[in-house]
Amino acid sequence: MTAFFAAEPEEAQALKEALGATASLEAPFPLYQGEGVLVAETGVGKVAAAMAVAHVLTRFAPKESFFLGVAGALDPALKALDLLLAERAVQWDVDLTPFGRAPGETALGVRFFPSDPGLLARAEAAARALGFPYRLGVVATGDRFLADPEEAGRIRALHGADAVEMEGAAALMVAYRFRHPMALLRVVTDGAGEGAALDFQAFLGEAARRLGLLARALAYTEKG
Repeated sequence: MTAFFAAEPEEAQALKEALGATASLEAPFPLYQGEGVLVAETGVGKVAAAMAVAHVLTRFAPKESFFLGVAGALDPALKALDLLLAERAVQWDVDLTPFGRAPGETALGVRFFPSDPGLLARAEAAARALGFPYRLGVVATGDRFLADPEEAGRIRALHGADAVEMEGAAALMVAYRFRHPMALLRVVTDGAGEGAALDFQAFLGEAARRLGLLARALAYTEKG
């Protein structure tokens, strides 16, 4: 079984429709099942994402997982609806530097949590087949919607991040602790600066549609 996670209702609905996940399961968040797949609507933020991933991995033990959603671009070369396949993600709002840690480094001694390379390779193949513009990169995760260009620039410089969002690094951290293969995949909706909230709303629908098509391609290649 493959688990698919998304934070926003629009994202999760697109995944449900694309994957035929119509059976509602009992869980502390919206959770749906289809043939060989689970779709979890985690809710927004690091705590919500971590809780949902831990629950699914503990209760259902899926073979592999994908966390899909939208992100704001930190790299100006990324355009709206570009797909960013996260090689790794960092929590930009974790700060243990008074204890000698690097910015974003957790108490585990890990700063960047990786996506599974095999799942990323499958995502690259699916993106190529769908004709979606994509690139590999680094995601920065924090519990705040970023709409400040100066702070966006600081986060990019500090962590080498290409995009910013609110769940990915927390989800990958749980997968890391569970030794579970997961990949983080994001579609760009905005530039994480002035006007980010409006751009987010404008592009969310089409971004969610693309995520659904990507999820269906990933589920198909897993079964094939």
